[in-house]
Amino acid sequence: MKWRGDRPQTPVTQAKPDDALPFEATDFATARRALDEPPAGLEVARQLRPPCWMGKRRAAEPTDHAILGRTVDWILNLAPDARPMHLADSIPRIANALAERWSDPEAAGEFVSDLLIDRRGGRRGFPPDIKKELVMLHLVLRRDRLRRPSSP
Repeated sequence: MKWRGDRPQTPVTQAKPDDALPFEATDFATARRALDEPPAGLEVARQLRPPCWMGKRRAAEPTDHAILGRTVDWILNLAPDARPMHLADSIPRIANALAERWSDPEAAGEFVSDLLIDRRGGRRGFPPDIKKELVMLHLVLRRDRLRRPSSP
């Protein structure tokens, strides 16, 4: 072993033929045919229908990627500790939809519940900071419903 400075140098070992990757010699025409043929099962996958939710998804709108003025007003009218800043920054489409429903506490509460509860199964969920804001908004709605006088 040789020394360089204060550290020993490890010797370089030569790769043994047993360490080599196995391969099969072929020509370009055979390799090209292998790339042109689809893998087994691909044709079946192409014939499958798209997932059932794709037909239910609404068309994208220009406002999906920007906060609307009424959404900014709604956020500013909330108590500072209840303002969904991460939601507005990350998912403006949901913030806009929530602001639109906020004047109807029942609709807003149902919307927030649908966001928090996975009724379809398999959803990834929201990042912790956004989930925390949605829970806070849910609590604000519950508190406001309890304060509201009941109708006879």
